Amino acid sequence: MKNVDKIPCARNSLLTGIAGGAGMAFIRGMSVAPIVAGHWFAGTFLVVSLGSWHICQAKIEAERQKVAQIIESGPKRTLKKDLDTDTVSLSVSTSSDSSATSKS
Repeated sequence: MKNVDKIPCARNSLLTGIAGGAGMAFIRGMSVAPIVAGHWFAGTFLVVSLGSWHICQAKIEAERQKVAQIIESGPKRTLKKDLDTDTVSLSVSTSSDSSATSKS
């Protein structure tokens, strides 16, 4: 539990779940017994935290795919070393693949 802040999306998801659970427990606590309000807190906390974490993870994955697509559609650069003259040259080849540059 010491390193929970290093897990992607964990901090925001837990805080969102706590806030949602506290709000629901407060609302339910006005009309039911405190133990029942506590059950509502626990249930709401779980649902909101897991939902928030799942949405955040989906956004991260979509961003990773977008970055990978941008990198893939860029020009390919390679370094070539000429052993005879001991020089290094940069070679850039552009991709004419229409699937990599198509708009979505």
